[in-house]
Amino acid sequence: MAHTIPTAVSALGDAFEAMLLDSSRVTKVSVTSTTDDAVHELRDDTTLIVLNVDSASAGVLVCRLDDAFDEEHDWLLQPGQHPLNVPGGIRRLRFRALADETESVVRIQEN
Repeated sequence: MAHTIPTAVSALGDAFEAMLLDSSRVTKVSVTSTTDDAVHELRDDTTLIVLNVDSASAGVLVCRLDDAFDEEHDWLLQPGQHPLNVPGGIRRLRFRALADETESVVRIQEN
């Protein structure tokens, strides 16, 4: 995996990768609308991401879809950090604000 280091095997016997802290791989996205998408394209070599939702926010909705936001397939990201694997497939993340939010900020770190 790009921009990762191997780590020790866990107590469960599973090996895992750790993401390197690299500020050049951090993107800040402003999410301001409940109807228009804030879009972020993942790099082709990205396999791990951390989504950091602003603590002053109520949260944001996110979809990993190419064509359009789909309320049937979105999920809520509450304030805080969300580490996720994205080993392949669709490279587009689509964010929308919650109904009672005026603006949220999501920071995306890619490995």
